Amino acid sequence: MRKRRLLQFATCLLAAPISGAGMAADLSGYLVLTSDYVYRGVTQSDGHAAGQLGLDLAFESGLYAGVWVSSVDIDNGPDRHRDLQTNYYLGYGFDLSDQWRLNTNIVAYTYPGTEGDIDYDYTEYSIGVNYSDRIWFEYAYSPDIYNTGLSTQNFDIYAEWQFASDWVLGTGAGYYDVSSLAGRSYGHWQLGISRPVGRFDFDLRYHDSNRWVPIFSTPDRADARLVLSITLPF
Repeated sequence: MRKRRLLQFATCLLAAPISGAGMAADLSGYLVLTSDYVYRGVTQSDGHAAGQLGLDLAFESGLYAGVWVSSVDIDNGPDRHRDLQTNYYLGYGFDLSDQWRLNTNIVAYTYPGTEGDIDYDYTEYSIGVNYSDRIWFEYAYSPDIYNTGLSTQNFDIYAEWQFASDWVLGTGAGYYDVSSLAGRSYGHWQLGISRPVGRFDFDLRYHDSNRWVPIFSTPDRADARLVLSITLPF
């Protein structure tokens, strides 16, 4: 039901820009093959390779929407295994000045085909600012994680530096407050280097966290890991 409400909301908002005279839209996408799907310091593919697909529709008004799909390998016990993750998102971004940009969005995290008595689908709202496409600050809030009636929040900062023409160094850190459900929270961080080669983008990245927490991870899934990802934009 939550995914359906989000899609209906997105359809209503997108109707006006699509029908507006002279309002241009840009459709883009990308394919990703990664050696490990890591999200907020925790592997979502159990240390295995994952395939991902993203599609984005962006308007000159600053409104955008899209869908992102990834294979996952998350086992939370008998009849609670997740093999696929599909995110639907809707957002709006606008310039505050020549250097600062504000962005807000809503994301529906869904896990199609999951069996068992737990509904892992949830919605997250976020707001962030970007300085000169080099530094990002973001705050994300979910009012009802895994349909438990309990809330979570995440704080993130990320920065990038371009050097030697095509190389980009990126680093970031975050704090995921899941104490209402898991009884404790954790910090996570990353450091990576990326470079385009022909039509592909290559990224080598180190991920780690300071602890594992029940429900959201296990000791091995929260371990440090090095991830290689190859992206093909289209």
